[in-house]
Amino acid sequence: MNSNLLKTEVQKFLKDNLTVDHRKIALKKSPFPDVSSLELAQQIKGLQISKTKFPFLFETNHIIFPPQINLEQASSIATAEYKASLIEGDSLIDLTAGMGIDAFAFSQKFNSVTAVEKNENLVEISKHNYKTLQQNNLKYLNSDFEKTFNENPNANWDVIYLDPARRKNAQKKFLLEDLEPNILEHIENLNQRSKTVMIKLSPLFDLKMAIQKIPQIQEIHLVAVKNEMKELLLICQNKIQENPQIHAVNLKSNHPNFSFKLSDESQAKVQFSDFKKYIYEPNSALMKSGAFQFIAEKFKLYKLEKNTHLYTSDQLIKDFPGRIFECLEEIKNPKKTLKNTAFHIISKNHPLSVENIRKKFNIKESENSSLIFTQSIAGKKIIKCKKVEQFD
Repeated sequence: MNSNLLKTEVQKFLKDNLTVDHRKIALKKSPFPDVSSLELAQQIKGLQISKTKFPFLFETNHIIFPPQINLEQASSIATAEYKASLIEGDSLIDLTAGMGIDAFAFSQKFNSVTAVEKNENLVEISKHNYKTLQQNNLKYLNSDFEKTFNENPNANWDVIYLDPARRKNAQKKFLLEDLEPNILEHIENLNQRSKTVMIKLSPLFDLKMAIQKIPQIQEIHLVAVKNEMKELLLICQNKIQENPQIHAVNLKSNHPNFSFKLSDESQAKVQFSDFKKYIYEPNSALMKSGAFQFIAEKFKLYKLEKNTHLYTSDQLIKDFPGRIFECLEEIKNPKKTLKNTAFHIISKNHPLSVENIRKKFNIKESENSSLIFTQSIAGKKIIKCKKVEQFD
């Protein structure tokens, strides 16, 4: 960490160049003899990312930002605060802390938070930042999971949190046994040393496989932000659970949370229908949950087709966790009626992608009305719709 970044003139330069492309800064000669152009570019990029991803850092003076890869891998403050809302206790250890956004959120609730990170430079930067924030109950250790456990054989915590590395040999891995640390090897030890274990995974992991391989999972939280899937959270305890609770959450939206038991989906019965007055599109977290039959049963909706995860009814269900469209008409002659028009396009269980549809019919983007290309029990459909505002 270069402490010269904290000098008044350097800090002023960073704020004056906040909107400048950081790559241009990197290519210019630095105006400061003790701070390189690359360091300046790194700080400007950090400020730009933090403004929306973790504004509490952006709004604090004398914060030092780590390299861009650490910024991208870090949780947003929105998802970090959601995680903190799920757990409680006096002590917590974050075994894969990174730049510490999750650890900071946990420190708002726990009396003692220990953040373990093996990157020495990242530890130095994070120690400085959380001292600047006066977060005195957050302690950083330059160590790793195994070393920390071996050096503290009798230590226990109320909560253990970890976000296993998903990169191995420069390739992304989406098998539990390929993560570092391997949670399948260590889950029993983790459960013995804490009341609760929270594990963060990429949303690309297979939900059913995780339940099968980690029988100690009590709850699963599928977390989206503005309808973009961000995290898959496993909450484990030292007991077997064959029927975990699953929660689909879409932060920064007006969608209500959706919760169900694993058995609810297997026992649900669904009816099918061609499109009616309204079409319902589940949000990304609900789609990831796989509750395709239970959604229909819960909200008394019809499914368009077995492999089409869209739903329909003549009644308006405003508290549906996703988007709702009012059907205006079926387009039966698209070559004649769609050429050189403007629509928002949705393609679900249809042979053409959104991109190919736009090219084929020369359709520009528009938010005023929508076209749904899909398949119902009556065959392929193109439905002209308008979005329904769900909440006043």
